Amino acid sequence: MKTPCKRILILVLAFLAALYPIEASASGAAPVGSEARAFLVIEASSLAPVMEKASGEKLPAAGLSRLAALLIICEAFDHGEAEPSVTVTVGEAASRIGGTTAFLRPNERIDAGSLLLAGCMINAGDAIHALAEALFGSAAVDRINARMRQLGVEAVYTDICGRDILLSAAELARIGGALMKSPTYAEYGSKTYELIRHEAAGDTELANPNKLLRQYRGCTGGATGSSERAGYSGFFHAERSGTAFIAVVLGAQNSLDRFQCASALLDLAFSEFRSATITHTGEAFGKVRVLGSLTGEVEAVAAQDVTVLIGASEGMPEVRAELPETLEAPVKSCGEIGRLVVVGEDGEVLAEAPLVAASGADKDDIFGFLRFVLLGFMRFGHCAG
Repeated sequence: MKTPCKRILILVLAFLAALYPIEASASGAAPVGSEARAFLVIEASSLAPVMEKASGEKLPAAGLSRLAALLIICEAFDHGEAEPSVTVTVGEAASRIGGTTAFLRPNERIDAGSLLLAGCMINAGDAIHALAEALFGSAAVDRINARMRQLGVEAVYTDICGRDILLSAAELARIGGALMKSPTYAEYGSKTYELIRHEAAGDTELANPNKLLRQYRGCTGGATGSSERAGYSGFFHAERSGTAFIAVVLGAQNSLDRFQCASALLDLAFSEFRSATITHTGEAFGKVRVLGSLTGEVEAVAAQDVTVLIGASEGMPEVRAELPETLEAPVKSCGEIGRLVVVGEDGEVLAEAPLVAASGADKDDIFGFLRFVLLGFMRFGHCAG
């Protein structure tokens, strides 16, 4: 899919030019994003970038480095590899994780659901480490790195929580986008206040530090992190009227700056853009005749969902199905046979996606043809009788 489109780039460049004024604006207000060392806003479905500042620069991410491990954990629960009711025994290494924690003790026995709450709600390092160890054992780090490669994240983890690892805003946006697609993360990460019960040490209160969950209309998830080296960072997901954006903020001066920066970026994104779903996987876009096969023709269907980012006031883009007049057998089921092209109002190509055969078409020889004719005569004779 080819994104972003030219007009988005024009807006981005104009926006970036406004980020670095020599003097404050006439109103005295700081420009949007000036509070952060880096930021990025993307449309959540297509991952099309909307606004950015130093989004490719590798920076300390504080507790956000734990999101990689949290992603493989949540996806394991999504796929039924574990259940929240399973009891986990906390290891010594997990209990020693610093930063934001759930106050777990070595050898403590606690249900996985409580650890999920701590990991998803407050990004608790001890809970994330304990779950990763319980689910994946010594293979946890390898599994994290494999998943990061799938997402195009170049950082290489040497431990579960990514101590001292550097991540860019673009990489965190991809990790955050994958997290938001996890039903487990969506369920546990959107809670604002919970209690988890320890085996022998009472309860731990979990108050979600993502203030935008309560203060920003449409916010459905995200995570925060901070340290002296990294400053204040976070990723935030918000959706309104079917359009969703992810904002990543890195290196803000304080907690208030972080949330104000994220809110302002999301406000600007919602005011200027909207997402348009062009097609869904399996939607039909015509039929193609197949030569050399008794099947005759195959139907062309979309291989994937296609969503594009357009201006808030723009109409729906044009959709073109580019298909050949004929195909030569054999044709494989789900094999690419054409392209779907999405064109904007100015004629610019906004996105492309493959069209595939809904079913296969085998190549038939003369014997197959004769068999087909014979069966036809037999059916005709049976009906006539």
